Amino acid sequence: MPGFDRRSLLAQAGCATAAMAVPAGAQTPKRTYRMLLNTAFSGPQAWLLLAQDDGFLAREGIALDFTTGAGAFTAAPRLAAGGFDLGYGDINSLVEVVANGSGDAPVAVYMMFNASPSTIAVKADGPIRTPKDLEGRTLSSHDTDVALRTFGAFCKTTGVDRSRVAVNSFDGSMRAQVEGMLKSDKIDGVFGYVSTITAAMAAASIDASKALRFIKFADHVPDLYGSTLMASRKILRDDPQGVAAVVRALNQGLVAVLADQDKAIEAVARRDPNISRPVEKLRLVTTLQVEMSHAEGRTLGIGDVDDLRLARAIALIAETNRLPRVPAIRDVFVRDYLPPMGERVRSLAK
Repeated sequence: MPGFDRRSLLAQAGCATAAMAVPAGAQTPKRTYRMLLNTAFSGPQAWLLLAQDDGFLAREGIALDFTTGAGAFTAAPRLAAGGFDLGYGDINSLVEVVANGSGDAPVAVYMMFNASPSTIAVKADGPIRTPKDLEGRTLSSHDTDVALRTFGAFCKTTGVDRSRVAVNSFDGSMRAQVEGMLKSDKIDGVFGYVSTITAAMAAASIDASKALRFIKFADHVPDLYGSTLMASRKILRDDPQGVAAVVRALNQGLVAVLADQDKAIEAVARRDPNISRPVEKLRLVTTLQVEMSHAEGRTLGIGDVDDLRLARAIALIAETNRLPRVPAIRDVFVRDYLPPMGERVRSLAK
């Protein structure tokens, strides 16, 4: 898999990197926030973990108490129901929570994935090459997979007849799901993230770039965003300065990840010593290259969104998921807590 120029990325973050050095004797945290993650500890959470480990949060007087999650699409409803202060998960799920009238729906405050991470993985040597080729086929998915839950938007945009695509529910691991598809003449594709499937196949000693063809949502539904940092209504009301502090620390964590990916993976391993470092590094690199590399990052910086694009995405999800209303942008995302542009990474695209 091709790499990317970390030096140029750091240069795009301006002179802020030097200012992000952790001062000696960083203050003891005065506030601890409960944070729900998208999944078990993994490479694409490294910016959060380094924000903790490198003292960026402590310098702000904050600590995070992480709770592992059950999938990116479950984060927004669980945050609202479970009394968490912060969450990391899919913004399309957040649109659903807001649209369904939850008065305590969280709000996105820092957009991590400025491109949709979703994909349908099919056999590289198989007959499925375009979205329309999915018609008459059978796909496999976890019930709460983001790709499945946004498949209606994919079909609407590409002209695929959703009624002509069968979907089988799968409860096992992503590795087992994809391996089963590769050996089967009854399952034609698997919903997932490019990064998740690539890492799962690496754990099975399979090169996903050779065994699979990825039909990427980002190529066909370009308005969709992905995972985001969310804050509860309560913390936004009671401690807006604290939310801004967490966002600053997360942003510094992202810069630290770009500076040293091996160090980033060690932060993951401290939480879960059983991880495969090479697999999690591949997951992290794929996330940076695919899910955080939309061209708009060059003008907006990682963390922000294009309002017109997000409005189109919200309307599309509301229509295709048959939501009761179309939420306003500020009910879903606010940029009030973002650091200045000069402190943010401008793009992960080459």
